[in-house]
Amino acid sequence: MSNARKWMRWIQYGALAIVVGAIAADFLFQDRFPEVFAIVERGFMMLVAVLVGFMVLGLGWQALSDLTRSPTEGVTGPVEIALHASRAGQWVVVLIVVAVGVAAAWGYVAWPEIDPDFTPISEWELPFQVMAGLFVLIWAVLLLGFLSMTLRRAPWFVLTPRGFLYAPGGMSPGFVRWEDVTELRETEIVSGRGRQSPQLERVLAVGLRDPSKYSARYNPMLGALVRFAGQFYAAQTEGPADILINPVDFGARYGEIRARMEALHAEAKR
Repeated sequence: MSNARKWMRWIQYGALAIVVGAIAADFLFQDRFPEVFAIVERGFMMLVAVLVGFMVLGLGWQALSDLTRSPTEGVTGPVEIALHASRAGQWVVVLIVVAVGVAAAWGYVAWPEIDPDFTPISEWELPFQVMAGLFVLIWAVLLLGFLSMTLRRAPWFVLTPRGFLYAPGGMSPGFVRWEDVTELRETEIVSGRGRQSPQLERVLAVGLRDPSKYSARYNPMLGALVRFAGQFYAAQTEGPADILINPVDFGARYGEIRARMEALHAEAKR
């Protein structure tokens, strides 16, 4: 394991320890220092709201921009492989998002009848108003993104002799040409996704000759996040990691698709 990955694992463990410690301190000492804890809690909530809001706004902006573009814009060459998400599964996700929004709205409207001490959002403290607004923003972006993917029937992966398109979440830098790819390399990154503790996750890292050429296809907010993520993962992989392809997305076909991508990339380099 590289030193960078070791550090990343310990950083994640440290973050978890801070969260657990904060919960314990809140439970043991809040009654003694209520004003201090209130200030820290509000400051933390505002910081989280700003960071998450920045990311969500970037994603929402990009989702709106993508509505005016073809999902396969720029794809050239005969298509060898095109993968689509389950249409039924996409509609199920859309309905779940709608149901969550309806349930939250109904709960807010009906709650005064259940709890006589209920106070409307207009009387909440600012941090809680911000968090409520952030929830609405996240819900709207999720609904827009999933509904857009479902209605457009866009493939999330396309492979041709001239390049590939990889958009597992409906967003991508577009069609990547083989002549712009410097390296295809299977490596590992530290990930806590779906696990109780940080673990190494296998990925296929794609190095680009000019990463800014592709990150510029995003809006400024999302582009900044993409560039930061590229540097963050490059430190772990000790090499280019401008695009990370998750083998889990391809299931049993990963080996076949990886081999074909490597072959097409090798042919383009000749």
